[in-house]
Amino acid sequence: MQQRTLGKTGLPISRLGVGLAEIGNQLTFDEVHEADAVLNTALDNGITFLDTAACYDISEELIGRTVANRRADFVLASKCGHVTGGYEGEAWTAQTVRDSIDRSLVRLKTNVIDIMQLHSCGVDVLEQGDVIEELQKAKQAGKVRFIGYSGD
Repeated sequence: MQQRTLGKTGLPISRLGVGLAEIGNQLTFDEVHEADAVLNTALDNGITFLDTAACYDISEELIGRTVANRRADFVLASKCGHVTGGYEGEAWTAQTVRDSIDRSLVRLKTNVIDIMQLHSCGVDVLEQGDVIEELQKAKQAGKVRFIGYSGD
């Protein structure tokens, strides 16, 4: 699989990645073997970029259960800021972003997420700045390596 450098990050990634929204939204924990087959086959064939999000139902947990032992083999991108899975906070606050990152680290069974992005929040949220500041704090704390935005 051809590799390239992701932007200015210096991270080497495969030209093809795996987006995990459908796996997270379609599979159940009883079907973890299917996620295991998909993810390990991808890694075995040189695909080194996995893209997930806290709001993709159980995708982060499936990654943690199936390929956490191969963490050095892939670049992991996730997204935060939504209110998901029984969390009772308000979307797009610093606290929600902080809690989302911490929960993602646990679900993914990793101590660092390579790329953490705000996921489709409005311009007003970005202009307010507190969620961006929270991402920067997570980066300074070593919870994430790079930060960004994913959306329109």
